[in-house]
Amino acid sequence: MRSPDARSFFVHGLPATQGSKRLVRLRNGRSVMIESSKHLGEWRQSIAVMARGAEVPLHEVDVLVSIQAIYLRPESHFKRDGSLRSSAAPRPGYADCDKLARAVCDALAGIAYRNDRQVALLAVERMWADDEARPGAYISIAPAPPVGVWGYWKGA
Repeated sequence: MRSPDARSFFVHGLPATQGSKRLVRLRNGRSVMIESSKHLGEWRQSIAVMARGAEVPLHEVDVLVSIQAIYLRPESHFKRDGSLRSSAAPRPGYADCDKLARAVCDALAGIAYRNDRQVALLAVERMWADDEARPGAYISIAPAPPVGVWGYWKGA
């Protein structure tokens, strides 16, 4: 993100997704929806702590949010000599970008913006960690550019 008003930070840990829920019936007959991801609460709390630590301002205007989720490659991606198998996936396929974005955007509500409806532009990338990196996510937040400034790719 090139905006001078952008605030960026890194959140350590395995990026968790939000969105899949399951219905659980309680003994008293009530039903409740429970998040499928056991790590979601911890992940959202880590995002909030790091955003506050980066002194992300509470925006009153629309914002641009960029998320780069980093995962560790499984051992099965490597040969015995340590080199990468040709069949190894180019990027993680087990985390939906929209569910990653939902977890991050909801965690930032009340910290970077009042409501996640203010997220006007959103970029999400899933990638494998390199040799030096740890799992986590780079997150950037900036005021959204004026309408019509953002460029879109138009397929051939």
